[in-house]
Formats: sequence, structure tokens, C-alpha cells
Amino acid sequence: MKSRMAEDSLEEKRPLINRRRASSSSEARGLSSPQGHTYGLSKWRRRGACASILLAVMFERLTFYGFSANLVMFLNESPFLWISYDAANAALIFTGLTYVSSVFGGLLADTLLGRFKTIVVSFILYGLGSVLLVLIGYSSTSKSFRHSFCGNDTSGWVPAPASNNSSVGPTEPPKSSFMYCGWAVYVSLVVIALGSGSLRSNLSPFGGDQVRYEGPKIIRTFFNWFYWAINVGSLIALLGVTALQQNVDFFKGLLVPAASLCVAAGVFVIGRTWYLSKKPMGSVLTNTSKIIIEAFKQRKARKMMVQRQDSTELFHSQRPPSFLDMAKVRYGGSFHESMVDDVKSLKKIILVFLGLTPYWVVYFQMQTTFLLQGLHLRFKINCTVESCNDTTDDFQIPPAWLSAFDVVAVLLFLPLFDGVLYPKLDRHGINFTLLRRMIAGMVFSMLAMIAAGVLEDYRLAWIRSHNETINQSIRSGDTWTVYHAADIWVFWQIPQYSLIGISEVFASVAGLEFAYSMAPRSMQGLIMGIFYFSSGIAALVGSAILKVTSLPAINWFEKKDAGNINNGHLDRYFYLLAAFQLVGLIIFAAVALYHERQEAKQRAGSTAINKNHHEDRAVSQT
Repeated sequence: MKSRMAEDSLEEKRPLINRRRASSSSEARGLSSPQGHTYGLSKWRRRGACASILLAVMFERLTFYGFSANLVMFLNESPFLWISYDAANAALIFTGLTYVSSVFGGLLADTLLGRFKTIVVSFILYGLGSVLLVLIGYSSTSKSFRHSFCGNDTSGWVPAPASNNSSVGPTEPPKSSFMYCGWAVYVSLVVIALGSGSLRSNLSPFGGDQVRYEGPKIIRTFFNWFYWAINVGSLIALLGVTALQQNVDFFKGLLVPAASLCVAAGVFVIGRTWYLSKKPMGSVLTNTSKIIIEAFKQRKARKMMVQRQDSTELFHSQRPPSFLDMAKVRYGGSFHESMVDDVKSLKKIILVFLGLTPYWVVYFQMQTTFLLQGLHLRFKINCTVESCNDTTDDFQIPPAWLSAFDVVAVLLFLPLFDGVLYPKLDRHGINFTLLRRMIAGMVFSMLAMIAAGVLEDYRLAWIRSHNETINQSIRSGDTWTVYHAADIWVFWQIPQYSLIGISEVFASVAGLEFAYSMAPRSMQGLIMGIFYFSSGIAALVGSAILKVTSLPAINWFEKKDAGNINNGHLDRYFYLLAAFQLVGLIIFAAVALYHERQEAKQRAGSTAINKNHHEDRAVSQT
């Protein structure tokens, strides 16, 4: 009976194709047969399943970054003319909602639909939001459609008229903080965020399910390749799509990522016959709440148990039951040990995710404040203070291209670390744990903020010492959006982007692997959702910091300038985030190292108890 129940709990099925049970308990557990089959699928079909998932991830990331990389510029320039603060805030809110909504997608997969169906529904929702955003892009090229779609009122800042010389004057300050076509922009971003967030929380554990029983090294390799695929899609978006958006128009630049989403959905559905997925396990939150309530009812019994003096060796060698342990059957509760242990594991997982909050706040600066900084550095080849041939025919280096250096760093260092560094550390007996990799990532993210702050200091000093700027124009229709830049190459941002990339290889990949490896099987989607949820909270924290630092009492971001941050103090904002990361790093490192020492003591204690137990048995038998 127990064997049958175990088989039921580990049942695997091919969605929409075959619902029969695994032919044996060994197959149900994912063990390899003599013919080299696992889960009833051949090695090559398992590889096909993984390849299909990786391709889907790559094209989906191309879509996401194709939409988000230039979002600040899209809203900042004509005809929408959002001021820089509102545009950056919209990007942060969009990113935050994308990650926050991940927890709902994971919960939906675990409790109701299963991962495959949830992913398909997420693609549909994602597509609906993409259609609306493409329509907004089309409105930027068609005045009549724009007036019927968004209305006629653009009360924001006034762009400079088209001109082909360097005497383009500064933009006029806005009459009010008016977000033209704001309803459509936010509706599209919210719908895209819901679809993208749900995909984010389910694609990675769904891929992990395909190699779950292949061993920890194969799982680590899969997640490294998963992250590699993410960055390949990001690189294509950052190099190709952003150049199309800035040098041609945003309508065509938004059509490409929308088409990429269709490819991603098609590739994923085509591979459906190769996939293995588990049935939803029921309401995880309901069981979790019942366990907590049961433990709360047993709190008095636990207090008496802890206070009771017992002189036996067993009592002194074992730790007293924890709060949640009291929900277990052996302590008078009504829940199986494994169910309670699953809930107990949530505590450590959630604490680790919260510890990564400062890291994610720093990470999300790439698509917001880093981009604003890049727009105020020289990104036009023929433009200097002395001579600026500012014609629409000149190729413009998209500041979003600098994000590609983050991606390149990930693509270079990820295979290097996976194939050389980590195996070498293992051979020398150095345990470079997931938590220690996260700590290393935080160090590099802090250095990235310091580098950004130093560059911004130098940029502001240049403008104040020269008392003039390069007026670089980006054309949209019959008007140009002017950015008042220092005569400093935008490529000076490479160090800060590269440092963020190195931090990703350590912290982000380790966090992804930690979320999957530590999650109880019944909560994988939920835990992955919580992982991304914590990232979304960090984006919203970044938005709140941006809001506070733009208050008149602080005034690091002046709302009177739409395309001009030269009167603010973005350098102080970067240094503030570096300090925030330093504090988070110290707390995270202290807690992580403490837990590692505690676990080492527990392992040593368990080994000693088992050794004494075996010695006692040997003596009694003698």
C-alpha cells in the first residue's frame, strides 16, 4: 500500500498526450532503465525537451527586453513626452509587477493547472498585452490614430523643433507632470507583467523537472545553460531591437519582440510530446496554514516538553522540537513529518530571498538610471561641443547597447565558471556554496554602483567646468527629443555594466538554483514565484527610493527637466544604493555563515550519535 501511495505521489504524465501511469515504480521515481531510459523517455527525447524549453526562454527574453530596454526613452520622447522621473518610475513599476506576479503564476501551477497549462495560459496573456503595446507604438507614427486612441492633449514638456545644426536649444520645462496616453501604457504593461511573471516562475522549474533525477551536476549544468539562453535572447534584443527603435522607429522596434513571442510560444508547444510534468498537488497554502494553526494550538504542550527534565542520553543528544514540529504526528499533531518539514524549509528559503533585496535594487538600475545616465553622455559619433553635425542620417549608438556588456560578461564567465572554476574548487575540497556565490555577487554589484557614481561625478564636473553641453537629438516624427550631454563617450559605462554581469553569474544564477534545489516538490512553482516576487519587491523598493530622493527637500531628481538630469544629483543616488548594498551584504553574510556553521555542527552531532548507536549495538550483541 505504501509503495502504491509513493507511486501516486510521484506520478509523471505527458500533458495532452498520454495519461497512463509509469509502468514501474522505478520509472515513476525517474530511475534509469538498462536501456538508458528515464521517465519512460529516451536520452535524446529528454534533450529535445530541454532544447525546446531553452529556445522558448531565449525568444521570450528577447521579447521582454525588446519591450523594456528602451521603455524610458520611448515614453520620454515625442509624442508622449513623459518627464524623465515618470518614465523611469513606470519602468521600475513594470519590472516590479513582472516579478511580483510570478508568485501567483507559481501558485496557479502548483495548485490548479499544472505547469504546462499555466505556461500556455501565460503566453496567451503575454500576447494580449504585447498587441496593445504595439498599437501604442503605431500611434507614435500615425497622428490620426494617436488622437483617436490616446486623445489630443500633450501637456508635458515641449520638444525642440527639428534642426540640422548644433544650436538646438534646450527643451522647455513641462507645464505639469502629465503622462500622455498613460492609461494604455499602464494597461499594456500590467498585462505583459502578469504573463511574463507567470512564465518566469514556471519555465525554469518545468525545465528542471526534465532533469530532476539526473543528479546535482546535471541540474547545475541545466540551470547554467538556462541562464545562458536568457542572456542570448537579451543580447539580441539589446543589440538589434534597441538600434531599430532608436534609428528607425518604435513601431517597427516593438513589432519584432511581439513576433519573437509568437515564436517562443510555438517552439514550446511543439515540444509538448517530449515533456514530463507532474499533476498539481492541491492547495499548498491551505495545507501550510493548517500546519501553522495546528502548531499554534500545541504551543503549551511544546513549552511543557521543553521544560521537562529528562536525564536520558536521547534527550540530551537531540534538539527540542521547534514550533512547527508540534504539528507532527509523533508530537501529538495530525500531519506527516515530510509535510511539516516542507513548511519548515520555507523559513530559510524566504530569509535568503529577502537578503537578496538590496542586490536586486541595484540590478534593476540597468534599465532605468543607467539608461538615463547614458542619454546624457555622447552617443552620436559626429557630435562634440566644438562641432556637432546633428543630422537624422547619422547613426546613433543606442545607450541601451551598454546593457549588452552585462550580457556579454554573463555569456563569457558562466561557461568558464561552470566548466573550470567550480570543478577546480571541488577538486581542491573548497566548498563554494550557493550562499557564498550570492555573497560574491553582492560584492560585485556594490562595485558597479561605485563605478556608476564615480562616472556621474565626473560627468557633472565636466558640465559645470565647461558650462556647456552637447545637444543630442533623437528624431520622432517631425520633432526631435533633445538630451543635454557631456562630451564623454557613453562607453565609459562599460565597467558598471560588466560588474553587474559578473555579479549575475554569482548571485542570480545561484539564487535560481537555490530556489529550485531547496524547494519541496509540492511547492516548486510557489517557491520559484516567491524568488521572483522578492525581486519584484526590490524593484518597487527602488521606485520608492527614487520617489523619496525626488522630493523637494532632497531634490536629487528635478521634475522640471524632462530630458535633462544635469541639475540633479544622480551620483548621490548611486552612492546611496552602494551603501544600501553594503549593509545588506554584511547582514546576509553574517546570517549565511552562521547557518552554515550550525548545519555543520548538526551534521557532526548526527554522525557522533549514529557512531555511538552502532557501538552500543555491537557491545550488546557481543
